[in-house]
Amino acid sequence: MAEQQGEKSNQSRKMGPGQATENLLSSMQCPNHHKTVSRRSVQKVNKSIQADMDLEEENPSADLSLSPTTALSGKLEQSPGNRSPSQQSVSSSSQGQSAMPALVPLLPAPPPLPPGCKMPPPPFPVPGINDPSLPPPQPCSNPECSHLTCGYGAQPHPKKTPTLRMKVFHWQKLPSDVVRQSSSMWAVMPSSSKELVEPDYASLELLFSVPPTAPKEKMGPKIKKTKEITFIGPKKSLLLSIFLKQFKCSNEEIAAMIQKGDRSKLDAEILRQLLKLLPDDHELNGLKSCKEEKSELANADQFYLHLLEVPSYQLRIECMLICEETKVLLECLWPKAQAIRTACETLLTSQRLPLFCQLILKVGNFLNYGHHTGDAGGFKISALLRLTETKANQSHITLLHHILEVQQNCEIIPEVEKKHTDLLQLPRDLDFVSKAAGIHFDVMRAEAGANLKKLLEIKEHLFLSTDDLKIQHAKSVQDSLDASKDLQKEFATIEKKKEELADYLCEDRKKLSLEDVFNTMKTFRDLFLKALQENQERKEQAAKSEKRKKQLKGEDAKRLKGEYGKSSTFNKN
Repeated sequence: MAEQQGEKSNQSRKMGPGQATENLLSSMQCPNHHKTVSRRSVQKVNKSIQADMDLEEENPSADLSLSPTTALSGKLEQSPGNRSPSQQSVSSSSQGQSAMPALVPLLPAPPPLPPGCKMPPPPFPVPGINDPSLPPPQPCSNPECSHLTCGYGAQPHPKKTPTLRMKVFHWQKLPSDVVRQSSSMWAVMPSSSKELVEPDYASLELLFSVPPTAPKEKMGPKIKKTKEITFIGPKKSLLLSIFLKQFKCSNEEIAAMIQKGDRSKLDAEILRQLLKLLPDDHELNGLKSCKEEKSELANADQFYLHLLEVPSYQLRIECMLICEETKVLLECLWPKAQAIRTACETLLTSQRLPLFCQLILKVGNFLNYGHHTGDAGGFKISALLRLTETKANQSHITLLHHILEVQQNCEIIPEVEKKHTDLLQLPRDLDFVSKAAGIHFDVMRAEAGANLKKLLEIKEHLFLSTDDLKIQHAKSVQDSLDASKDLQKEFATIEKKKEELADYLCEDRKKLSLEDVFNTMKTFRDLFLKALQENQERKEQAAKSEKRKKQLKGEDAKRLKGEYGKSSTFNKN
């Protein structure tokens, strides 16, 4: 046996390295498919073995058993010379066994032949040599296979591409340097991992492909619309686009209106919105550094470019806004100021109000005789609202009802009418006072003062601006200042009337509130009119009751008279 093994070893040594490798690869099989593995190119293997042999001759101590080819070349280098073809075929099996120890760490042992099969099946033809039209080998599904013998490891995974136009999935793509970080999940789980699940590309293509559109009639050559360039945020760009649409004119015309100071289409609210939508510093820097054509920019960006061509556009807008706000404010405050002034003058000049208050004072001192509130020399004006709180013994009758009823009865007597002024007409004197109720004088003064402060600041800015801007807006700002100062004079007059009214009503000047006085007089006027109406209804109801009683008396008298006549006639008969 030893002699036979030595003879076989000598035969393997005499066999050439290329022939030995070819016989070895043709006899090996894939363990999971039980098929013969496709042979690699013999010429490439021979070149690799020859390179390893040359390297070993230069450095005999080098370890060349790191790869299957180098390990095989190391074993085959010990067999100098060549054998005959018959000897090579006889010793092919022993050659494979002698070369296997170098391949043990990398390749598993070939499986046994099926029962009844004496020779291994023929190997697959090499792709590209025997039959180029044959399909590639089937993928290996054995997880323990290293794919060095089955040939599948050299085949890269094909990248799936859709055959239809797909819908776009909008995401934020990570840069490659972030993905390559060792702590990211993309670096922990590489794309070639066996645990990754492949998507169903067919269903994706079926569900998320762009549906084909029906062909339209060609009206002419289509101009490909390029994507608009913008330096403004999406929210601000949308607000500015909506703002510009309300003018129904071009951006150049809007910029021209701002430069000319034309407020025909720019009211206070529009100017206030425009002032909020002016470009920021970073937007201005982006627009100034823009090198593209204006037509490629978005509509909002084009408006900003036209606005930048207007010198001192923000100051112009502020001048237009303050003048427009002053106009609206004066139109609102002047009627209110005049109403307050008229109400104060009415209370100071009314003749019926002090007479009515004297009458109430006499009634109150009479009712409060012997009480600590009696023998009063006057009362606060708010006491007029207490007249309806003092109830009479008769239902639905108050002290105000009684006083007004007495005055209504005095109109019937000529002598009394001559001695008393018509106090029932007191609500007429309180008409202007009722209209002034609800107006807050302090709020008006605060609004007018803030507007006047803005006007003075704009005037200072205009003084430091260019000459054309002064000529354009100086007059309108000055007119607004004059009108605001006239309103301040009216407020000063009202303040004097307020002090006079405080003295007239025996109130503290600093604590008197015109709003409270006007609300009190309005409420008293409403109670006065309501009491007059209720007295009139009660009088009409009493008249109807008296008339009904008289009718019943007449009917009773007629009935009794008829009965007496019948009885007298019966007696005569």
